[in-house]
Amino acid sequence: MTAASTTGADAAGPAPTDRLPTSLKLGWASGAFGAALLMNGISGLILLFTASILQIDPWLAGLVIFLAKLLDVFTDPLVGVWSDRLKSPRGRRRPFLLWGAVLSAASFVLIFTTPQFSNQIFTAFYIFMVLCLYAVAYTLFNIPYMSMPAEMTDNYHERSSIHAYRMVFISLGALIASSGIKVVLEFLGKTEAESYAVVGMVCGALILISMLTAYFTTASARFTEGAAASTKSNTAQVVQEFQAVRSNRHFLRLIAVKFAQLMGMQTSGAAFAYFFVQSIGRDFNVLAMFGIAVSISTIFFAPVVVRFSKKVGKKNTYYCAGAINIIYALSWSFAVEGEPIWSIVLRGVVVGIAFSGNVVMAMSMLTDIINEDAKRTGVRREGAFTALYSFVEKLTGAIGPLIVGFSLSIAGFNNKLPFDVPQGGNVDIALLLAVSWLPTFFGLIAIWLLSGYDLTEADINAIPEKSAGA
Repeated sequence: MTAASTTGADAAGPAPTDRLPTSLKLGWASGAFGAALLMNGISGLILLFTASILQIDPWLAGLVIFLAKLLDVFTDPLVGVWSDRLKSPRGRRRPFLLWGAVLSAASFVLIFTTPQFSNQIFTAFYIFMVLCLYAVAYTLFNIPYMSMPAEMTDNYHERSSIHAYRMVFISLGALIASSGIKVVLEFLGKTEAESYAVVGMVCGALILISMLTAYFTTASARFTEGAAASTKSNTAQVVQEFQAVRSNRHFLRLIAVKFAQLMGMQTSGAAFAYFFVQSIGRDFNVLAMFGIAVSISTIFFAPVVVRFSKKVGKKNTYYCAGAINIIYALSWSFAVEGEPIWSIVLRGVVVGIAFSGNVVMAMSMLTDIINEDAKRTGVRREGAFTALYSFVEKLTGAIGPLIVGFSLSIAGFNNKLPFDVPQGGNVDIALLLAVSWLPTFFGLIAIWLLSGYDLTEADINAIPEKSAGA
């Protein structure tokens, strides 16, 4: 596979060490708004929507969400390797962005306009099918999209800069998902199915606009060419690519760290709306204030994180972010009913710092690993690496609601009551487990795993460029 680069049919890309134009970084990063709105909007509401609005038993709702995500076992590697090998004058990745945008927007609308059948099994089957569409759509867009930075630049710190721009749009998307949606639902009626339908259609339009913007504005981005035609079967090619990726010890260490971190984040995310109204007696307007604080903090600290990492290193920055996240998670164990707004907002600022560090450093380290592998082997595998990385994200997104759904069922949660009616007792314990105790436990594991990561800038620079291979 060649590592030669091009920006299209009639122009050469920037030199490998050049700084990327701000317009290009902004254009590419804009797609993260739609991806964040899609993922956070669904992950933050899906268990509450299915269990309390559609009135599917919590354990069944969690199981349906989990099973739909298993589709990614097949789609992630296929899309990853497909995008690595695609031959197109628009680049290997951009064609996927177009179709991923359309299907992602459609899936969001279909999820939140789910009809409620008289038999919950029929409702569960319908939501399972549209969640499968969401899984495929998100894969089509996000894996090629997240593979692009490794092709766009070879500069060690420019990779962090690209993802700092992305963090701004992630924060804006998360702001709409965590705050804008909650305010609208509080205004329209957070226990009414029609309110969620309105949210679904409006957010679907925003997702489409954002993702298409990323597609059109990256036409000039540098990209590497796909592999030459192979006589091997598609299955053999997939196996070969992923055997090579799985043998990369730096990558295995990084995804282990992310798995631990994301397990804490996803269990917390699945239970968070319930926790706010059930355990601390706050409405969605206060939850929106929390989301605004997180977003503002994330946007402000994203460039700070990049500058900090240049001084102390990416690994040490990642350590700091992980430690802050643990402190944040533990703090919810001390929250009480009617928790002061200032305390909730302060937590939002703190977790925004942690979120910036976790996301920017993890993605910057991933692109380091991809480029180290390309220099060492002469083969470009951005899609394969990103597919496995993305699968870990999605797997935890499936396990989190499964854990919370079963925990609520075991605790005796009554989903026939309006979800803002406090049920106390074991329900509060189950929610505290999801929001505080499990994230703390997984955060400690993540820091321990991170201690074994040892890829540095000097290691990458010391590798001589290998001639392009097939």
